[in-house]
Amino acid sequence: MSNPTLKEQLLALSLGTASPNDPSEKKQKEYKEHKTHKEYKEYKEHKEHKSHLAAKKKPVWLEHAQYGVELLKAHYPNCFKEMKDTKPLKIGIKQDLVKYLSTKEEIVIGDKACMVNSLAYYVGSSAYHKSMVEGATRIDLDGHAAGTVTKEEATYSQDCLQTKFKKRDDKSKRE
Repeated sequence: MSNPTLKEQLLALSLGTASPNDPSEKKQKEYKEHKTHKEYKEYKEHKEHKSHLAAKKKPVWLEHAQYGVELLKAHYPNCFKEMKDTKPLKIGIKQDLVKYLSTKEEIVIGDKACMVNSLAYYVGSSAYHKSMVEGATRIDLDGHAAGTVTKEEATYSQDCLQTKFKKRDDKSKRE
């Protein structure tokens, strides 16, 4: 076994390996893909940032709410659509949902509760607020027309949306 050259020793130090004779092949390959040590360092920082974001888990309530929305989409595809196709819902749709779910014995109680609770998440989304424009048609669980959005409702929804954006901006400024 020969002594490592100065270049190999520096490479091993920059890769953070224990021994200059034993740098991992993957790290060496990544290092060689970049022209300079600075480029490699930037790449490594970017990669660590991405892994940090990936490691951030969703809160349990968010997973639960998103699961409930998926159930709503599955059971009521004419009413609950992808966020880009969101339409205003009928006033009193929560009561209709509870009434309908109470007749369905094949749906487990936990899923029923999840769907009812997720309704608030759905109508609180930015996409839903954007769909709330004056004169827009509201829909019921079957996707049929059930009224229209009034000027006051549209204004209220836009205010909610602006508040949501302001909170998001304030949070990002603090981080």
